[in-house]
Amino acid sequence: MSETGSEPTVAVGKDLRGALPAGARLRGYEILAVLGHGGFGVTYRARDTTLGRDVAIKEYLPTAVAIREDGTTVLPRSTALADEFRWGRDRFLQEARTLAKLDGAPAIVRVFDFLEANGTAYMVMALLDGEPLEQRLRRDGCLSQPAIEGLLYPLLDGLAAVHAAGFLHRDIKPDNIMLDAKSAPTLIDFGASRAPMAGGTTAMTAIFTPGYAAAEQFTSAKQGPWTDIYGLCATLYHAIVGRPPPSAFDRMVNDAYEPLAKLRPAGFSPAFLAAIDAGLKLRATDRPQSIAQWRPMLGHPSTFGMSAAAAMPVPKRRLGSWMGLAAAAMLVLAAGGYYFVTSQPSAPGVAGVSSVSVEKVAQEQAELARLWAESATREKADQEAAAKRQVEEEVRRKIEAEAAEKKRLEEEAKQKADAEAAAKRKAEEDERKALEADEAALQLGKGDRQHIQVALVALGYGVSLMNGTLDRDARDKIAAWQKARNEPATGFLTGSQYQALLQEAALAISKFDDEQKKFEEERKKAATGNVSVNPDIVPLEDNSRVVLYLARGQNCQATAEYVGRVFANRLDLQFRGGWQTFAADKAGNFARSFPSPWTGMYTLLVKGNVKTRLVSVENVSSHCLWKGSF
Repeated sequence: MSETGSEPTVAVGKDLRGALPAGARLRGYEILAVLGHGGFGVTYRARDTTLGRDVAIKEYLPTAVAIREDGTTVLPRSTALADEFRWGRDRFLQEARTLAKLDGAPAIVRVFDFLEANGTAYMVMALLDGEPLEQRLRRDGCLSQPAIEGLLYPLLDGLAAVHAAGFLHRDIKPDNIMLDAKSAPTLIDFGASRAPMAGGTTAMTAIFTPGYAAAEQFTSAKQGPWTDIYGLCATLYHAIVGRPPPSAFDRMVNDAYEPLAKLRPAGFSPAFLAAIDAGLKLRATDRPQSIAQWRPMLGHPSTFGMSAAAAMPVPKRRLGSWMGLAAAAMLVLAAGGYYFVTSQPSAPGVAGVSSVSVEKVAQEQAELARLWAESATREKADQEAAAKRQVEEEVRRKIEAEAAEKKRLEEEAKQKADAEAAAKRKAEEDERKALEADEAALQLGKGDRQHIQVALVALGYGVSLMNGTLDRDARDKIAAWQKARNEPATGFLTGSQYQALLQEAALAISKFDDEQKKFEEERKKAATGNVSVNPDIVPLEDNSRVVLYLARGQNCQATAEYVGRVFANRLDLQFRGGWQTFAADKAGNFARSFPSPWTGMYTLLVKGNVKTRLVSVENVSSHCLWKGSF
């Protein structure tokens, strides 16, 4: 265990790659070796260089949410896990503060110090010498009642202090109880205690061991002192019969728990066994709710003496014949006593003996009456338990039948929904193919498709490359235009829609055609004269996508995208609503502000240089600034 004082055996390999190396320093402590590690941290053997003593240091390192970087610093695995990591670290420190305040509480590991370093937290504890109770049980087998009581009562005092501080242990088991050379116990490994009693949820700290964990630890049910009582009773059960009880999770389905009161192991008082059975009740509300409530149920420590009659189990179904024999025995005792009294000479000594005989008969009668009452009570309890099991079985069958019917109806509904969705998808696909075929019948060439792109940009439906390709983005713009006209938003144009679109943007299309004609004439002129085209007239780059990234501002889009035309002496940028031209000076610089081409509700300032190919766009109204290159 992590706080053991035995010489550490440090394994090498991938499991310990996240541990601090020997020789690492933590304030006034020097790491010597790794004692243990688990899902929530690493425990080291260390040297307190100030006081000159060895200690155990537990490091908060939950491998599910954190990782060690550069061999020292502990960081969350992702930003999404940062809050969970910090929450657990705060709980770890709160646990350390609580345990430090409990210094001197019986059977609770001592905490000397706690600190924060390397991005995480550390708890400095006493280094214990001894062995876990688990190891003792494997070597020596079951324990007697006096031996168990020697462990139990100090643990009860310590747990009562922990609960009074508002914490639970939540992982009590033989492996977490250290025994020193005199068998004095110490409860260790409070790593599962980070959920406070008031919380009642498991969250990140769902640590438990099947067989020793209560049923509420497998669910989101509220936990409390009764949860630790279950773990402690499961540990005692293991010490008495040599094995832990069945897992509470399995018991919720089929309770195969064998009560100690039924097993009746030799050498244990009935009250002691009944108290452990009470602490192992499956339902939390059926268990003692606190250490103070449970302690009296254990009876007096094992100085008890039991008569053979009291120790023997009473057969339930042979109660009548057993009571008959008992009655006959009483009659014989009574007759013998009477004969002894009447047939002996009168003397003080004889009178004393007869008085003792009569008293003995009365005691036997009382004992037999008590045994009869106990047997009757047990038989009644068994009958009630059988009736309860029958009702529970009927309820279980009803629940299973209802669940099966619900599942069947859900599956039918799902199948119906899937079929309807598939039919809808097919209908939509058929309609899309039909619309696509109708548009294909228009036999639109590249120039026609470019006109569609120009029109959509001019009408304010975003920016677009003028390449004559009607891709998914172009189809979405067509659908938006159709929707604005209160027509089916199919993304495909009919003949009449095509003509209407061209008519709405006729001016922009005419300007585009003029520019393209001008470009083409310049190219022909250059080809005829066997010279290069004039870069002031024909763009060096046409239809290039310009992406700018946010450099300043709040509540701004991360990127701004445009389509550009690059000339030797200017830059044309396509905005929503049309093109804007930015003429450069001799040094290549350009700058111009203008109202938004589409809404006119805000002012844009564009700056840049055609030689360095750098450009910025600023929304003067919102102070958002984007920068990039073209």
